[in-house]
Amino acid sequence: MARRHPALIPVARDHHECLILAQRLMHGTTAPARDWPREPAPQAELLAAFFRRHLQAHFAVEEALVFPAARVAGPAAEALVAQLLDEHRKMTSLVAQLAANPQVTVAELRAFGELLNAHIRLEDRQLFPMMETGMPADALLDLQRLVEARYAP
Repeated sequence: MARRHPALIPVARDHHECLILAQRLMHGTTAPARDWPREPAPQAELLAAFFRRHLQAHFAVEEALVFPAARVAGPAAEALVAQLLDEHRKMTSLVAQLAANPQVTVAELRAFGELLNAHIRLEDRQLFPMMETGMPADALLDLQRLVEARYAP
């Protein structure tokens, strides 16, 4: 992976934890982690807790700062942002449905994991490079200041 612009590093770091969860969901009951439950309902509970603790804030940063800035990178970036926003809405809705369903299935959780994995890969492999090459340097620096302020302790 190419070195990320500093404006995107905190957001890209968040993606690591999301990818771990996505992999666990995709592997379901065969996930290698000792702390990963074998039954789908507790997995859905962990997904919901992760969403509340981590993913909601991550989505908020992307929607408030990253995605609006990305639109400057051109029509392809703007179309990609529209898709990513739609996926945020879909995942938000799905988390609530999965967590509320005591009969949630491994297949449903796997599908969520696949969506989350694909979503992150799309941001990392397409949106971020578009931003790094298509945004003016001063716009990236402005975004960096905003992102760093949001991630400051």
